Amino acid sequence: MLGRILSDSLLRRRRRKLLTLAAVALGVTVATAVGTIALDVGDKVSRELRSFGANIVVRPAADGLAVTVGGADYRPAGAGATLAESELANLKKIFWSNNIVAFAPYLWVPVEIRGRQTVLAGTWFDHPVPVGKSETFRAGVEQLHPAWKLEGAWPGDGEVVIGRRLASALGLGIGERVDLRLGGAKNSVAWFVRGIFESGGAEDDEMLAPLAAVQALSGQEGKIGRIEVSALTKPDDAFARSDVTQLSAKDFDRWNCSPYATSIAYQIEQAIPGSEARPVYRVADTEGKILDRFGGLMAAVASAALVAAGLAVASMMLATVLEREVEIGLFKSLGASNAQVAAIFLMEAGVLGVAGGLVGYAAGSLAAWRLSQRVFGSPVGLDWLMLPAALALAVLVTLAGSAWPLGRGLKVSPAVVLREGRAGF
Repeated sequence: MLGRILSDSLLRRRRRKLLTLAAVALGVTVATAVGTIALDVGDKVSRELRSFGANIVVRPAADGLAVTVGGADYRPAGAGATLAESELANLKKIFWSNNIVAFAPYLWVPVEIRGRQTVLAGTWFDHPVPVGKSETFRAGVEQLHPAWKLEGAWPGDGEVVIGRRLASALGLGIGERVDLRLGGAKNSVAWFVRGIFESGGAEDDEMLAPLAAVQALSGQEGKIGRIEVSALTKPDDAFARSDVTQLSAKDFDRWNCSPYATSIAYQIEQAIPGSEARPVYRVADTEGKILDRFGGLMAAVASAALVAAGLAVASMMLATVLEREVEIGLFKSLGASNAQVAAIFLMEAGVLGVAGGLVGYAAGSLAAWRLSQRVFGSPVGLDWLMLPAALALAVLVTLAGSAWPLGRGLKVSPAVVLREGRAGF
């Protein structure tokens, strides 16, 4: 009997049922699209932010007092502690190795060019790092700073690329010869300008050359002075900056198994002997704020869409209840309780909610795929975990929107309705 009543109810007033289904489907479409993008695109947004440089810097723990200007070390070549270049592969062997998206080693030496003191930085540009028997990771400036603008090409042996500001100050162009005099040396070394780069930072006042060439020039073969690491991290919170030495074993495991910048830096210190890894908090904090605001915006959009869908359902359910007040009165006069009458309407609303959820999930997944393709250049995959969430939201919105109109409808007096054919409220 209940099934027949429910099926007859669904088949009547089809236009209003379709409008209810459409309202629920639109709300769930927005929520599904936003949820799918938020879950999948969070990493894409983080990777886009990582293109602007490192968020973890690794230095020798035993390094002495540095003499730095604009982030570059001006101490004489060979001064201070260094790290072993051979340990760099360990960066891809830590627990969060997949979160290490780029890194580049640096060795700075002070040089003199045309009477001007500046810095020559040795680094990798696109260097293969073996991390397994058959796996190779590409590391270097190209991966760490994809946003840098390069005119010309990256250098080989006996060549340099020069920062835009330094090139302008020295009047150097591509293909010209530069005589480099290492700090304290009497003789100069002739190299050639292979390219001019623009970083928008302190590097525009430096020159870059292959790491091996700078190591040989300064007599520091196999040594590096700093490593810049770009890692996908979770925004810091109070727990992220806890004093590791004060954490219990359980809390330490939770901290160490969370991709905080601090926990990744801690693991890097364990992997590279004699190192000190520190997050660049200005970069990490900015990334965290952007991701938090992105998540908040997505939640606000989804909430607004679901509230609008709930209001639309409430409006149409109120009209339905007013039209069916005689039916409600008849049910109650035959002995049906308020709960039994309400069950009929709520089951009808639940069926519409499930149907709207299915339609909304399909439309939302398609919308997320197209938006991600257009904005980030790569589509998001079909997230089946969103299906139960979409159905649950659809049913919840439909039932919530039906609650107030149904509550008013149950207050009708059967005697008044059946005698006069009008509402009793």
